[in-house]
Amino acid sequence: EQKRKLDKSNPILQKLNTKKDAFLSDGKEPKEDDDIIKEKLPTDDADPIGDDASLGTDDDFIGDDFFIPIDAKPTLKYGTAWKKEKTTQLVRMAITHGFRHIDTACQPKHYNEAAVGEGWKLAASDLGLVREDIWLQTKYTSVSGQDPNNIPYNPHAALSEQVRQSVAKSLSNLQTTYIDSLVMHGMENSWDKTLEVYRTMEEFVDDGTVRQIGISNCYQLDALKYLYENARIKPKVVQNRFYRDANYDIKIRQFCQERGIEYQSFWTLTAPGNREAWYSNANVAHYAASKKLSTANIFYAFVLQLGISPLDGSTNEDHVEEDVLLMKRIQNGEQILDVEEMRSIATSLGFSLEDFAPHLTFQR
Repeated sequence: EQKRKLDKSNPILQKLNTKKDAFLSDGKEPKEDDDIIKEKLPTDDADPIGDDASLGTDDDFIGDDFFIPIDAKPTLKYGTAWKKEKTTQLVRMAITHGFRHIDTACQPKHYNEAAVGEGWKLAASDLGLVREDIWLQTKYTSVSGQDPNNIPYNPHAALSEQVRQSVAKSLSNLQTTYIDSLVMHGMENSWDKTLEVYRTMEEFVDDGTVRQIGISNCYQLDALKYLYENARIKPKVVQNRFYRDANYDIKIRQFCQERGIEYQSFWTLTAPGNREAWYSNANVAHYAASKKLSTANIFYAFVLQLGISPLDGSTNEDHVEEDVLLMKRIQNGEQILDVEEMRSIATSLGFSLEDFAPHLTFQR
């Protein structure tokens, strides 16, 4: 039997699901109007669009052993902000369906890092995985970004010691002996302090406790350049909001591309301007129908083809399955969007494709 059906007479599907895509590292908890309705469209390439177009049988989602490769770049990464007491089961669910990259932070105000540890361990037990099969990224968050009543380190200690205590707490929370990626959640209020934090993070790379380091919430190219030039161990990650007010980090993304730095995006679906570009865009709806993907998947495909790794924090199991199936198609060599389709989406964001991604070459 069909798992889900389209109603041809209605542009919105009969069954609509909501998805929280809250990746704000330093913002307020999203309100109800930040919920996203993700359209559901067929996922079986062989089925035509029509009255009886199938959204896939249970066999499409159960027993598929595909998972996102650890070395995949760019890729969707599972984001864990705001999931609170549901974190363990959501992380377990995401890994079970094929996610392998998990993002968190040692910041109890917004993340339940210990529950992330429980979640990946349970999933590993379920699936027969070992630690090396999972990619864990966490963050050091300064005192200013913490709940003053729940700081995971001694706020009166020297700054370098705060970083060490934070990393020790993350190792304990995540039930691991090493961290794949450690990110500075934001710059300090002076360069001396910023470099003290970063150089302490470098020490963890030296001793093998951390595999790579990076920076988040860095929106000034000159600041990123200065950090890069003064870093003994160069940043491998920049994680920023992907939104109009920051000009979509066009220059920062180009800098990252040229230096082999992975640019990770959050607020990818929900930022003002982004949502309109995929949810209420007739062209995107057409692309989604023709490719048998959701409109949100089309926007993810657009971002991935730009070389960006989006954080995906879906709490809806159907959406998680869809997102992993998108990655499966990409990993199998499919180019989801052609140049003209990419150009159309860039235009809806207010840019030509060539201006939006000057680090890429497009045939006019």
